[in-house]
Amino acid sequence: MVFKIKKYYYYVVAVLAIFIVSFSFFAMNGSIYSMQSDEIALPIVMYHQLTKSESRAGRYVLTLEQFEKDLVFLKEKGYKTVTVSQLLDYSQGKGKLPEKAIMITFDDGCETLYAYAKPLLEQYGFTAVGFVVGSLADYYTELDDHNLNYSNLNWAEIKELSMGNTVEIQSHSYDLHKNTGYRSGAKKKKGETFEQYAEFLGADASKMKTEMLKHTGKAPVAIAYPFGSFSSESKEILKKYGIKMAFTCEERVNIVKKAEPERLFGLGRYNRPSGISSESFFEKMGIN
Repeated sequence: MVFKIKKYYYYVVAVLAIFIVSFSFFAMNGSIYSMQSDEIALPIVMYHQLTKSESRAGRYVLTLEQFEKDLVFLKEKGYKTVTVSQLLDYSQGKGKLPEKAIMITFDDGCETLYAYAKPLLEQYGFTAVGFVVGSLADYYTELDDHNLNYSNLNWAEIKELSMGNTVEIQSHSYDLHKNTGYRSGAKKKKGETFEQYAEFLGADASKMKTEMLKHTGKAPVAIAYPFGSFSSESKEILKKYGIKMAFTCEERVNIVKKAEPERLFGLGRYNRPSGISSESFFEKMGIN
C-alpha cells in the first residue's frame, strides 16, 4: 500500500512540475499562438477629420480633445505605432514589429491632419498614415482655402508631411472618392467587363502615382479604398501600379504574418466616431 501511495505521489508531482514549467514558459512568451508562429495581431484605427468644436463632432469627425485622450490611452497601455513601410518590410521577412503594435490612419486628407493631428502625434511619439485624394489636393492647391472646418491638404502640405517621420502619405485614389448610383468608390460596376474595369481603375491608379511622384518624389505603395468599396479584381489590377497593400473599412483586428505579403490586401480598420470614450472604443480591439 505504501509503495502505491509513493508511486502516485511521484506521478502527481511530475505532472505538476510539467504544468508549472509550461505555464511559466507561456506566460513569458504570451501564448501558444505566439510561440508556434511568427504572426502578430495588428489593430488599425481609422480617423477622418478633427475639430475643436464639440458641436461639429460626429461619426467621422472627432474632437481634438478626444483624439489626444486616445493617444494618452495608447501611450499608457504601452502601444507603439507602425507605418506602411514598416509593415511592408515585416511582411517581406525584414525587420521586426513591436509586441504591442497598432496603426493610426487618417482618411480623406483633411487639413486637420496637418494642423491638429501632427503636433499631437509628435508630442506623444506616435506616427500615422495619411490617405490623400489626389483630385482634392489639386483643388485645394489652386483654391488656397484653409478653413479647417472642411479644407483638404494641398500638395505643399502633403510634400512637407511626406518628408517628415510623423505622417506617411499614401493613396486614397486620385478621384474615386465618390459614392453615386453610377459607381461606389473603386468598386466594379454591374455589367462591367474585366477589361473595362481594369482600364478605369488602372487610369486612376496611374494618375495618382504620377501626381504623388511629381509633388512628393514618392510613389504610393498602399491604398485605402474610398468607402471601403472594392472588387475581387481590384488587387490584381492595382498591383501593376505598385500597390502592395490595401485597407478596407471592415472592423476587425488583422493577423499579419512575417514573409506573407499577400495578407496585406484587405486590411480591416475600426472607424473612430465621437461620443464614445477611449476605453470603450479600444476595448473592441482587445485593448484594455
